[in-house]
Amino acid sequence: MILTVLLGIIGLGVMVFVHELGHFVAAKLNGVGVEVLSLGWGPRLAGFTRGGTSYQISWFPVGGYCKMKGELVPGIAGGTTGAVGTSGAAQAGGTPLPSVDTAAAQPAGSFLAASPWRRIMIAAFGPLFNLVFALIVFALIWGIGFQVASSDNRVILATDYTLDSFPQQPPAAVAGLKTGDRVTGIDGSPIEKFQDILESVSIAPGKALRFTVQRGAAGSVETRTMTITPQLDKNTGAGRIGIYAWVDPVVRSVSAGSAAAIAGLRSGDRIIEADGRPVANTMDLFQALAAKPPKLPLTYERAGSQETATVVFVYDEKGSPNLGIGFAYDIYRSPSMGLGGALKKSVEETWSTITLTVKGFGLLFQGIKLRNAVAGPLRITYYIGTAATSGFELGVGAGVVSFFRFLAFLSVVLFLMNLVPIPAMDGGQIVLFVVEILRGKPVRSRLIWRLQIIGFSLLIGLSLFVTFSDVLFFMGR
Repeated sequence: MILTVLLGIIGLGVMVFVHELGHFVAAKLNGVGVEVLSLGWGPRLAGFTRGGTSYQISWFPVGGYCKMKGELVPGIAGGTTGAVGTSGAAQAGGTPLPSVDTAAAQPAGSFLAASPWRRIMIAAFGPLFNLVFALIVFALIWGIGFQVASSDNRVILATDYTLDSFPQQPPAAVAGLKTGDRVTGIDGSPIEKFQDILESVSIAPGKALRFTVQRGAAGSVETRTMTITPQLDKNTGAGRIGIYAWVDPVVRSVSAGSAAAIAGLRSGDRIIEADGRPVANTMDLFQALAAKPPKLPLTYERAGSQETATVVFVYDEKGSPNLGIGFAYDIYRSPSMGLGGALKKSVEETWSTITLTVKGFGLLFQGIKLRNAVAGPLRITYYIGTAATSGFELGVGAGVVSFFRFLAFLSVVLFLMNLVPIPAMDGGQIVLFVVEILRGKPVRSRLIWRLQIIGFSLLIGLSLFVTFSDVLFFMGR
């Protein structure tokens, strides 16, 4: 957990600092003085001054800010006396906000003394740096190659078990999919692993997908095609069809001190019976655990012979048992690519993330449960750390790749979020500067100030909402 939190904090800090670095570079290119470029928030811990800019590390080592000459931001205080950072948890790295009196003469080299076009460039470079960061990371990952841990393409029909409730028959059951079927293609794209199925289904709620399925044992395999339209899961905003991954009940790892470890199970054991009932896959075992039995007799194979054990459970406040078993999975590796292929894949993955994020905005107005679908800084930090630590289970290289790949996805989202034309966000500032160009004179300072107050009020409200949601998430509610 400590490693998860630490990696999450580092990851969130990297994304925000890259954003602020974009504003810094654009300000320098456009002759705007930068008073402070800080890695982290709060009082200065260490640093140096060069060219009129204080380059510093601050006490709270997450994100950072870029304080430009002549700017005044009604946001989160940090850095030097009178300076206000341009990044906060609510705005995730916003841009400089005009001072109250924009019509007044501004000193040379100040933010407001720059032409509107230059201010647009400064505002846009923050999100643009997030986008470029994502493109570079994706290209490096595809160039080097990466590993994915997943079960294969065999599936289990969820309605064969009572672990999830469905108000109506899920799409997979309606279409005729059966437990044990192998999904080999979706809409003409080959399917190798269960992760491929999830990726295709989750992004397509309400869209009819053409599944190619193999059914039967070796020697009598029958290939079928069927159309399945994923339902919108209003808890997550993703599509779902009502299937589980088929995972063979082979023990990969046993946590020290867990119920399984105390019962004597080891890595390599294959569970074949639970409470006298056959276990063909892990869902059979989880079904046996659904009734929360205080103990469960298991039969397993070890080195060609059958053995038995009784597992005694302790359940936590969420009703989860301390089973402590990690089950086997397959490792799939992407091929290493040359520069051209890696850049092509990077652009494709970035564009796909952009389109999915835009679609996600639309789903927010289709009855999605916002408390579950919208994550705040606490949960984002947790997700970043979890992605990294899960990857480290496959090795140091896989952990680093998982960490940066998740950061790249989030950086694309941050790019889009900051371009939303809301006052106090980068997009809102760009709109104001464009209006200034069209009018031929600055927007009235009183109007700008009111818009900023409205924008920050919205951001503070959103920040409180997502923080409350994050707390409930960690409380399991």
